[in-house]
Amino acid sequence: MEVFLTGGTGSIGSAVLKRLLDKNARIVGLARSDASAEKLRALGANAYPGDLRSPDSWVSRAAACDAVVHTGATFSADMGRVDRQSMLALKKAAQHRQQPLKVIYTGGIWLFPQTTSRNVITEKTPFSPLPAFRYMTETIRTLSHGTDMNLAVVHPALVCSREFGPIAEMTDALKKGHAFKTRATRDTLWPLVEVNDLADFYARILQQTRFRMSLIASCIDGISVGHLASHISARHGAPLEIDTTPAPEETDPETDWSAGYALSQKVDVNHARRTTGWQPEHSTIEDLVVALSK
Repeated sequence: MEVFLTGGTGSIGSAVLKRLLDKNARIVGLARSDASAEKLRALGANAYPGDLRSPDSWVSRAAACDAVVHTGATFSADMGRVDRQSMLALKKAAQHRQQPLKVIYTGGIWLFPQTTSRNVITEKTPFSPLPAFRYMTETIRTLSHGTDMNLAVVHPALVCSREFGPIAEMTDALKKGHAFKTRATRDTLWPLVEVNDLADFYARILQQTRFRMSLIASCIDGISVGHLASHISARHGAPLEIDTTPAPEETDPETDWSAGYALSQKVDVNHARRTTGWQPEHSTIEDLVVALSK
């Protein structure tokens, strides 16, 4: 299978790239610069020059592949417009194919509402996105219409690795003797997923014969920030304090990409596993903390 990958040098995309190569896929990675192209080739992918902001330069090549995995984002003030423009151009390019183009679009858990003690988020829960990510719901609806694409949408929980994510950040704060500053409280629930488990999830979706689906990717259905801090404290033998901080003054909700940390969410982890046969290696909080705490 030849897969066109956006965001292949990013935190999620690079893990997906490595896992797909392990599955003997051929990867064509979108490269915005010579440096990005070098990184992609070093990882084992072919590099194709282009930029999300100029989709006409690369969507024809992407639509010629067997599948497209979209993990790229600009995280700029116009991120939504760039994303929508690039996906609409890809949809148009896919009209010339004999078979529908398989596309995996990366959504996110922050497209869903905060939960209460009586309910959990499932794939059927109506979207209620944070303003900064509202564009994704509009793009998902557009891509879902028509027969030129077979769309699968992955909604990752909070992604964790040794280098980034809540566990790495909390561990770093503890080792520096600082309180962990966060928009959450100790009672806020965070669903979590380890980055390599997430990458395996993408690979499993590409192997599915039934492709039109929306799936939540989470190893941990929801752990309180206080409980997570306790596990990290026990792992390192030192206390970790939680310092809840408000949003910075004059923050624009349209670019407030950290607002989701204040959401308390618990998710259903079973549907994604039943659908794909996914068995994440890090399925308990102990597994995650041991594996990711440096």
